[in-house]
Amino acid sequence: MSEPALALAFFDGDRGLYGTMRAGAAVLFEGDRPRALGAPPALERAAEGFVARHPDGLSLEFRPVSAPAEIAGSAVRVCRVSGTVDGRSIDCLGTAGETYRAPSWESLDAIRTISALFDEEHAVLAVALRPRGAVGHGQEAVSAHVLSGEESAAAEEARISTVYDGEGRQRTAGVELWIGEEDFPRRASGAARAGISLSLEGLRVNVAVFGWHMEGREGLGAYEITVRDEPVHPAAAA
Repeated sequence: MSEPALALAFFDGDRGLYGTMRAGAAVLFEGDRPRALGAPPALERAAEGFVARHPDGLSLEFRPVSAPAEIAGSAVRVCRVSGTVDGRSIDCLGTAGETYRAPSWESLDAIRTISALFDEEHAVLAVALRPRGAVGHGQEAVSAHVLSGEESAAAEEARISTVYDGEGRQRTAGVELWIGEEDFPRRASGAARAGISLSLEGLRVNVAVFGWHMEGREGLGAYEITVRDEPVHPAAAA
């Protein structure tokens, strides 16, 4: 059995430095300015978590602070991230995802992934899979996990609503999560702070750093949309 694919991300709001890294590509953001690294990063498992290195000034350690959340074929952990980016020290939250079951693009039109990190004990992680030929988000299979203090629970139902710009890039979003026997959904809302679009092996990936709000807390995270690399004309909210 092959090793699961790694995807790492960090969000240092104090320094305005953010990044997402996977085997095929890495993107760093300084404020709202994105920079795609010219070669893939080295992502590895370590004794206490994961490490990311790149000769273009990146060396980071990811230490998990949560149990893995099993979401759509992946195990995702909230991590404390430390190290350096472009010679600047990093100390922030991030995520480490291990994908054990690759998505089947023969049956999918799009994948949407969300991370909203508020502190080491509060976070939302979600993945939405849109099947071929689906119209709008109503036909997506959405999996989500909520971390809240000592509670860690999979949402019984989750919805992601998004407002896009004219080029199909995510600008704002809302997430509704139904947990257990609760009468009302938990809600999070967010807006893009920075973004970039990439073409990878026949797919287009819109990567965005989002600022999130939920239950009086403010946090950071990512909202990524991966679609077939062909013209897309989404509705205003889907």
